[in-house]
Amino acid sequence: MAIPYKHLQIRTDDGVQLAVQSVGSGPPILMANGIGVRFTGLRPVVERLWPDHRVILWDYRGIGGSRLNHARVDLSIQRHARDGLAILDRLGIDRAVVLGWSMGVPVGLEMIRLASERVAGYGALFGAPGKPFKAGFPLPVALGIQALFRLSQTVPIPAQLLLDLGVALPRVTFALLSAIRFVGRDADREVFEQNVRGIAQVPKRPYFQTMVGLASHDARDVLGRVRCPVLVVAGTRDWLTPPSAAREMAQAIPDAELLLLRGATHFGLIEKVEVLMEAIARLLERSASE
Repeated sequence: MAIPYKHLQIRTDDGVQLAVQSVGSGPPILMANGIGVRFTGLRPVVERLWPDHRVILWDYRGIGGSRLNHARVDLSIQRHARDGLAILDRLGIDRAVVLGWSMGVPVGLEMIRLASERVAGYGALFGAPGKPFKAGFPLPVALGIQALFRLSQTVPIPAQLLLDLGVALPRVTFALLSAIRFVGRDADREVFEQNVRGIAQVPKRPYFQTMVGLASHDARDVLGRVRCPVLVVAGTRDWLTPPSAAREMAQAIPDAELLLLRGATHFGLIEKVEVLMEAIARLLERSASE
């Protein structure tokens, strides 16, 4: 059954039109997605949440329906967090549980930095609190990845060709990426292929500009000040944002719950959905009682 989203356009204070998706009614949940991925990438989670909650998502600026109005638009993680708060403002929502996946993890932390009183609970799903590539790779490799992102921002054609090839050969792409444990073999194939197609369609200059900003962003100084209920989730096979990054978060945040999903990769939310949803239900229950 298709999720009956309401599609909205919300204008930010710097003139960017954000594409926002809302579904359901009840206690609000704001979901911050992974970089380049649209609302369809969180379908297995949303379809289990919306019957009892109001679930709100948005396309990050420069992604999907959130078109940039000029070339020098702010694409920092802090700006994405302000966009999340602006969406709550526009929808008349004072407080919401924030669930962030991948890049959505630092976006959520920046929302807490800016307006902690508006975050009723926080779920950090398969992400890192700061400098994620240094968390997942040896320093020389991490620096090389960042340099590659800067180059791709200027010369995006090679990256675009690889993505187009991935779209053209979905079975081969999935086989290769699951072989290197980028995604698990038990992932929802339809959702994963939608994600690949979506990223292939993203304008590459803002995409890699955002990626460069993500690589250098650090919100670890916020962790000790988080006071809302928190769930931190990592996959034991996630080499992009490894369990060590999740343990760091959980140890630094007072009373955080840590869940390590055995066998899950960075895409654990479309691999181990039922176990993940049990943990999210506990977070929502704790958040409602605060």
